[in-house]
Amino acid sequence: MRKLGMLGAVMLLVSTAAVGITHAVNPPSDFYLEVSPSPLVTTVKPGQQKDIELTIRNAGTGTEELKIESRKFTVNNTTGQVDLDDTAQPEISSWISFSSPTFTIKPGEVHTEKIKMNVPKGAGFSYSFALVISRTQNPKATESGRLIKGSVAVFVLMNVDRPGAVRKVEVQKFSTTAGIYEYLPATLNVEFKNTGNTIVQPYGNVFIQRDANDVQPITTLPVNDKKGYILPGSERTLTTDWSEGFPTYQLTPGADGNEQKAESWDWSQLSHFRIGRYTAKLVAIYNDGKRDVPIEQEVTFWVLPWKIILGAIVVLVLVVLGLWTFVRKVWKLLRRGKKHPSKSDS
Repeated sequence: MRKLGMLGAVMLLVSTAAVGITHAVNPPSDFYLEVSPSPLVTTVKPGQQKDIELTIRNAGTGTEELKIESRKFTVNNTTGQVDLDDTAQPEISSWISFSSPTFTIKPGEVHTEKIKMNVPKGAGFSYSFALVISRTQNPKATESGRLIKGSVAVFVLMNVDRPGAVRKVEVQKFSTTAGIYEYLPATLNVEFKNTGNTIVQPYGNVFIQRDANDVQPITTLPVNDKKGYILPGSERTLTTDWSEGFPTYQLTPGADGNEQKAESWDWSQLSHFRIGRYTAKLVAIYNDGKRDVPIEQEVTFWVLPWKIILGAIVVLVLVVLGLWTFVRKVWKLLRRGKKHPSKSDS
């Protein structure tokens, strides 16, 4: 099954449960559905009906008898985790009707589900819910004693086009995970908050520069390049890494199973040696319904490869000491020659 996240794709929910049996049965077919679009984003007008379509393709090996239902989900503002309640219906479930609440798809076939949204005049500004497609009956357990229940959740983000709708995004914080890095990567976090009452989609770039006023940046890093959405009142932290450097730190699996940081010396990247103070400039935009609104913020950080600097200082000190010793020896020889002139000079 394909796993795709909330703000760009389909989320597959697969659970397994141990079931004890003593007789062999035919193994169930694999559950593999391709659903589009995902997420399903639409704008509706209050007091009117809106028809939307969902395309479902059976990419599995067996015929599937399926059902489609609306379900409630929430987003944890701290972790960004999507929590889907596969038993509770959303508050607007009475507005939603399906052309085929249950349907059958053979392998390779495509089913188009038509969804009607009857939005009342007193509707709010935005709503979000999930459409869960699952088997009407769970398959029997296999001889191994395991039961796989498959379902696909498509997230629906709905804006209501009515007076008073506000699209607004603020950057709560633009920061790096450290003020000083020995080597790259440097991790930059952008904390967006939707302070309006409708769904928004901020995106942009982070420009890495020596100075905030530089015309030509060192590099450009994308922010929300998958064009994810943020729900009203929700926060979302987007992370981007600047890793083009020499040397760099790489995460490698350790013996204890935890990731460990190891130095990587790729000499082909020697021209990307980084040292000193850098400025990261965030330039993001969102559409407020009338125009694109820019958001700009800056943060500075340092890259100080202290081991290389220390090694260079040690080498420099040794070179200076060597030169000083050589100069002293030459100077002593010259002075000795002046105090004891040769016989030919006398």
